[in-house]
Amino acid sequence: MEIIFQNNDTKMQTYHMDGYAFFVVGMDYGEWTEESRGTYNKGDGVARCSTQVFPGAWTAILVSLDNVGIWNVRAQNLDSWYLGQEVYVRVVNPENTNKTELPIPDNALYCGRLQKYQKYAISFAGFTFLVR
Repeated sequence: MEIIFQNNDTKMQTYHMDGYAFFVVGMDYGEWTEESRGTYNKGDGVARCSTQVFPGAWTAILVSLDNVGIWNVRAQNLDSWYLGQEVYVRVVNPENTNKTELPIPDNALYCGRLQKYQKYAISFAGFTFLVR
């Protein structure tokens, strides 16, 4: 997967991927374009979990998502992170097993458009039932 970090801010940004390594293959000043792929270093990129993006510049990373799970890509700057500069990438296991990824717990809280999936607990005669 290719991820481009474009920094139009006036200060340096740092991005991090929790629990996974990626390869920084390119960086330059200005706007990233399709032609920027021609400058990528695909031969000897260094595996990292954090990278910097200079002001008015971009950084390109390649990540091989070959491990089942949910991976978090986020800004290291707390002000940016707080404002939502993060994304979760889910790598799905084609096998139907709970050894690599557990199902959503029954007590998970849903919000926004997912609120219709919220389960409510009802207790009756010492038993607790989850209903939608």
